[in-house]
Amino acid sequence: MRLAVGFFGLDWSTAHVSQAAYDNWKSGGTGPAPTTTTTTTTTTTTTQPPVTATPYDYIIVGSGPGGLVAADRLSETGKKVLLLERGPPSTWETGGRYGPKWTDGHNLTKFDVPGLFESMFNDGNSFWWCKDINVFAGCLTGGGTSINGALYFLPPYSDFAPTTGWPTSWGNHAPYTAKMVARLPSTDHPSTDGKRYLEQTFDVASQLLKGQGYNQVTINDNPDWKDHTFGYSAYNFVSGKRTGPVATYLRSSLARKNFTFKNYVYVLNVVRNGAQITGVKTNDTSLGPDGIIPLTTNGRVVLSAGSFGSPRILFRSGIGPTDMLNIVKNDAVAGPNLPPQDQWINLPVGYNVSDNPSINLVFTHPSVDAYDNWAPIWTEPRAADAQQYLKSGAGVFSQGSPRLNFWRAYSGSDGKTRWLQGTVRPGAASVTTSFPYNASNIFTITAYLSTGITSRGRIGIDAAMTARALVGPWFTDPIDKAVLIQGLNDIVSNIKS
Repeated sequence: MRLAVGFFGLDWSTAHVSQAAYDNWKSGGTGPAPTTTTTTTTTTTTTQPPVTATPYDYIIVGSGPGGLVAADRLSETGKKVLLLERGPPSTWETGGRYGPKWTDGHNLTKFDVPGLFESMFNDGNSFWWCKDINVFAGCLTGGGTSINGALYFLPPYSDFAPTTGWPTSWGNHAPYTAKMVARLPSTDHPSTDGKRYLEQTFDVASQLLKGQGYNQVTINDNPDWKDHTFGYSAYNFVSGKRTGPVATYLRSSLARKNFTFKNYVYVLNVVRNGAQITGVKTNDTSLGPDGIIPLTTNGRVVLSAGSFGSPRILFRSGIGPTDMLNIVKNDAVAGPNLPPQDQWINLPVGYNVSDNPSINLVFTHPSVDAYDNWAPIWTEPRAADAQQYLKSGAGVFSQGSPRLNFWRAYSGSDGKTRWLQGTVRPGAASVTTSFPYNASNIFTITAYLSTGITSRGRIGIDAAMTARALVGPWFTDPIDKAVLIQGLNDIVSNIKS
């Protein structure tokens, strides 16, 4: 078993990366050196004539799911909205052009093809990862939704219940969820021919779970059934391609004249006078004097730069715990842009962070096709599967690697309910064993402790301004650990039968 921890909505249990590369990331490095470069970030400097900045009613920082939805909802009101993304385009529709040779001529990028998800972690030209965060985080149009496994589960009531810390008024989320579903439909059979492919792991794992009292459901038809249930993995794929907020919320925003979207713009800090935010400072001096983009009189800045990016922007803006602001103060580049110390705003930014710990259980079964552990999908995919996908958007490449998901509720010794969530997929991120095994038959059951966890940590920055978890949010409450261990024991309890 191997502990795999996920930040930013990504399923790290499926990462194919060497230990050396991981250790480099963990220590603040930027992963393996790219073999080629397809995108660059530049700063444009204009001396004559002077740059005149355009003020906006809303400046949104980060084009992940939060930023894309916020941009669409705000721009539909008629307000003047600017959305800034520090990274490059992703899908073909957004201007991305990075794809494998076998998709040439089909207007598809790495981020369009669902079945290329596993290649995100072993591609030497990994320009989509943020380079100044010491965990995997997506810095490109769509953020994590352009590079993750794209599992799509509608929220149960428990996700917004007062018992998990949310206001009572949030309990009635149904009208808002319905509005989302109208734009982001769910499917558990994304192939355009309506068939399911590479389902041996579903067949094996379903028999295991049925022996433990689980029932099969259509996951998003029954979002509140999250105890002893399993079903085919659900996605938001349309016509065999990754969809998500990029192909919906961003698309409708771009159709409006009052909306502007910019790639390759890195926001350093918000600009403020006391408690009044007046704009943002960026790396792009073509957008305003010294890279500053102003707000209108009653304008607002929305930070949606991720759980690491947003706190760092706040720290660099003089908002957050004093120890973090002192790190910024001592930085030669960021320090001069910090407000005077008497204008620092001491707030607990980065505290009370939660994340879902996960464990990989790797098995073999003679009926399972591990799909070559996904290794050749970028350069030498199985010819029939590649041709089927290019011809009609059908087959193995029309969905991500997960094939089954399951849930079980546990009552901890503190009387609180915690939910175990599992994912089953062909292949394995790593195998550590002294026993012989057939690599062509391996599959993984990843168990996550999800809603209800009580452990908390802290996000901050180090002296190099790298965003990182200062206090790991995993198992600071020993009851979380006890529940996860119980869940793992239950998963394998009937494996011999």
